[in-house]
Amino acid sequence: MRLKALMVAAAAAGALVFSASPASAAANWQEVNTNSNWDCLPYKTHTISANIKFKPCVVTNANNDTQVVLVIQHTGTAAAIVSGEVISSFGSNTLCNSTTFNPGFTRGCYAPTVNVPSSGGGTMNVRLNVNGTSNWYA
Repeated sequence: MRLKALMVAAAAAGALVFSASPASAAANWQEVNTNSNWDCLPYKTHTISANIKFKPCVVTNANNDTQVVLVIQHTGTAAAIVSGEVISSFGSNTLCNSTTFNPGFTRGCYAPTVNVPSSGGGTMNVRLNVNGTSNWYA
């Protein structure tokens, strides 16, 4: 699968990101509603708290319109201040606005949509900043 190859490349690249999707995207945090177009890596725990987890997801439609989403999940009891970043090797980059992230929610920061040819590829990564501490997904 194309996503699996991208994810392997992402792990090797460390700080690069793959991107695109069928919908328009904003750098603000939005609800996450997944379907069969979503392909995600497993959640990783942020070093600041065992209750805050994050992962990169790639959303691709039949036209190869693709975007990367930084997905975060909070299962703790206290609000946190979060921000982030999505980086791709083909220029679909975004900064995720700083916001208060309350417990019990899952949200995503959506990078801009880009058309990626089926023969194409790239690398991606996401960074999550929680209360001033940044972690890259690596």
